[in-house]
Amino acid sequence: MISKVLKTLATGILVAVLAFGQAAIAGNAETAAGPSLYERLGGWDSINQIVRDTITLHVENDEISHYFEGVDLDQLAGHVTAFFAAGTGGPSKYEGRDMTSTHAHMNMSDADFDSAVADVLKAVEKNGIGEAEQAEVAAILESLRPAVMGTATDAT
Repeated sequence: MISKVLKTLATGILVAVLAFGQAAIAGNAETAAGPSLYERLGGWDSINQIVRDTITLHVENDEISHYFEGVDLDQLAGHVTAFFAAGTGGPSKYEGRDMTSTHAHMNMSDADFDSAVADVLKAVEKNGIGEAEQAEVAAILESLRPAVMGTATDAT
């Protein structure tokens, strides 16, 4: 299932990023096409569960668990839930640090990033989220790669 989602990522990334951008620009939770991704994921409580399941997977993942040593996982879950909710069209505004400064000290490899994304997609699937929404989440995560990896260019 996850490999199928990753295969559809290439075709879905542009659509999802454009839809995500449109919702963010419009400033409302619903686009003309219907409910926001936030709503289709089940809202705050569902996203919080996905985030908590993801963190559990990260901590158990030998490839990336070292990034979470000494981290307050409850506090992390709160920040990530707020980011995830806002980024999928939820009603809250994310007010935490940007992705580049948050991850700058980690020196993550592409393999680490891919492993983290795979954990997120496992958690999304575990929570009964449909394939279309899984593909949108994957596309959004991939769109964050340059910021997380520190390779984003500043347009200002």
